[in-house]
Amino acid sequence: MASFSQNSVNDYKYVIVPNQYDFLDEEDQFQLNSISHFLFNKYGFIALKEDEIFPEDLMFNPCLALKSDVADESRTFKTRLRIELTNCKGELIYFSDFGESFEKKYAIAYNKALRDAFLHLKALNYKYQPNETILAMGTSKSEASKEEIEKLKEELAALKEEKNNQTTPEVVVAETAETVADSTTKTMETLLFAQKTDGGYQLVDKSSKVVMVLLNTRNPEVFMVQGKNAMVFKEAGAWVLSENDGNQVTNTKLNIKL
Repeated sequence: MASFSQNSVNDYKYVIVPNQYDFLDEEDQFQLNSISHFLFNKYGFIALKEDEIFPEDLMFNPCLALKSDVADESRTFKTRLRIELTNCKGELIYFSDFGESFEKKYAIAYNKALRDAFLHLKALNYKYQPNETILAMGTSKSEASKEEIEKLKEELAALKEEKNNQTTPEVVVAETAETVADSTTKTMETLLFAQKTDGGYQLVDKSSKVVMVLLNTRNPEVFMVQGKNAMVFKEAGAWVLSENDGNQVTNTKLNIKL
C-alpha cells in the first residue's frame, strides 16, 4: 500500500532523478533512470537529472525538491520495484505500491515493474501547491535584488556578521517571520585541485580522489554540488562551500588550486 508522510507530495516543486539507482551496477542501467525522468514529467512533475543545471529558485532553496529513488525487493521469478521520494532532510515523504513483473529478462522485467509502480504515482494527480514552511527554508524572492546571486552572497556575509555579534537573523516570507537556519563556518585545510569537465569542474585531492563535482550555473562564480543540497561560490577572493540540510547552513572555506 502506498504511504504518505505529514507533508504532501504536492508541497514540492521538483523531483531530482539520480544518474544511477543503488541496486544497479552502472548509470542508467536498463534505462531505468531515463524512464523515471520521462514518467515523472509525464505525470505532472518537474523532473530534473541530478547533473543538470538547476532552476534558480531551487539553487537558493534545495528543499523545494524531492529526491527520487527506486527500491528493489525482487523475489524468485518476480521483479518488484517501488518508487520512494525523500525531502532535503532525508525524510521519506512517499513510497508507492510495488510494481511487479514475471518476465525472465532483466531489462524487460525492470522496465515493466517500474512502469507499473509509476501508475500508483499517476493516481496521486500531483499538482504543485506552494508550502510556506518549505518556501521559508530558502531565500525570499521579495527580499532579493535583481542580481540574485550577488544578493545571496550579501546575505551569507550578513549571517556571518550577525553570528559574530551573537544575534539571531530572520527572514520574512509572505508576511510571516521565520528564523533562518543556524549557520556555522569552518575551513577545509586539504588542498583540492580543480579539473575541468564538460559540465563544470571536479575537485580532487592529492591522491586524485574525487572529493566533489561542481556543476556550472549562469554565474561563473557560483556552482551547484552534484548529489548534494549545496553550492560553491566565490566570496572575498575565497571559494566557499555552503551546505543546507534544512535545519542548519554550514559554510566551509575551500583550499582550491586551479
